[in-house]
Amino acid sequence: MKSKFLLVAFTVFFGLFLFLGIKASQVVFSDGDQDLVESRSLEPSGPSLSGEEPALLPPQNPFTLIVFVDDLTSSNPLLEGAWLSRSGEVEEVKMFFPVFPSQAEDGLERDLNLRGAFWMEEPSRPSDPFLSVLLDRNLSWDFLLFLDHSSALEVGAILMETRPDSFQIDTAKLAGLAYSVENRLMTQENQALYIREICQQLPLPGQSELMQRYLEGFSGHLQISGTTLLDFYQPWQGAVQCEFPTLNLPVY
Repeated sequence: MKSKFLLVAFTVFFGLFLFLGIKASQVVFSDGDQDLVESRSLEPSGPSLSGEEPALLPPQNPFTLIVFVDDLTSSNPLLEGAWLSRSGEVEEVKMFFPVFPSQAEDGLERDLNLRGAFWMEEPSRPSDPFLSVLLDRNLSWDFLLFLDHSSALEVGAILMETRPDSFQIDTAKLAGLAYSVENRLMTQENQALYIREICQQLPLPGQSELMQRYLEGFSGHLQISGTTLLDFYQPWQGAVQCEFPTLNLPVY
């Protein structure tokens, strides 16, 4: 009888410990699997260098907002034009999209709103209302380039000296680049033609003078933010063509 009791007790305790052992192993391995899942979810999805921070790659095709004013050295410069630009399918092709003057159906109203919101807070920094209007239109950019009539005139003069037989723009016609309500779309076309002519003259046979004046900011008549003048200039050295996908420009 005593031996039978011991056998039953042994069987009960053995079964109990076996059950607890199985449950314990399930908990341990379940927690281990969960930890493994969580650790994998924290791993970066992209490649990175062991022991280093993942590299921040620059935008593949950054946009530049080009802002043209009458005089950057003035305490109250007037907005004359605004363009978004980026490279095309190849780096040598630059594409331009007009922002001001606007091509929208309510373009005149848009122009007046944007021009009224524009002033310079400090060098290379336009007013917050101006930026807000553009951001509200779902426009974005990586770099901001500011230039005025004086820098445009000097670029034209340098091109006339380096390629007098091929540069066709009469610098006296730069007045046609100034914005006016009555001739807003003509102003847009004149600015586009000037940009296109500049592109057709690049790369210059001798860029030293233009490069030097550019790096000097044309004595305050050219400014840039978001990058350095040198870094911005380098991709443009190989530019051979400028395109305006939303404009029908005359061909000559």
